[in-house]
Amino acid sequence: MTTSHPALQRSRTSLYLARRPSACPRARRWAAAALQRWEATGQERDDVLLVMSELVTNAIVHATGPIRAHLARDTAGRIHVQVDDGGPTHHGDDGDGQDDEHGRGLGIVDHLAHHHGHGPAPYPYRCRAWAVLTTTHPATRPAAGPRTEVLAARTLEPTA
Repeated sequence: MTTSHPALQRSRTSLYLARRPSACPRARRWAAAALQRWEATGQERDDVLLVMSELVTNAIVHATGPIRAHLARDTAGRIHVQVDDGGPTHHGDDGDGQDDEHGRGLGIVDHLAHHHGHGPAPYPYRCRAWAVLTTTHPATRPAAGPRTEVLAARTLEPTA
């Protein structure tokens, strides 16, 4: 039988957002406050905030209706990011993929998340995008001591 550390209690929070540009920074501030309460490390915080930003931005740009963001931590310390929206909208853009400013969001989510995907959402929403990030909660981290490993630099560049 496996038991989780008492400090790793299931936690969840939700935020309702209007579909406007201010939704993304608002979602980041809200998520950052939850992550601080959950004692996420700096790297964990950065990864979750980036994933939250990408999913909320996709909802603002590509969907209709209001947005609901969810953030949850399970008893294993994983962080679940979820964004519900009103479903796709057509912008009249051919999407030729030549725009350097757009089109990288899901690649970033794929790089940072352990699992991610999308599917239907319960009424009144239509679509749900989600990602699960594996974290190391303070309760499960090894005791502090001399660091003997050298961490590889994180990059989003493709490897050959």
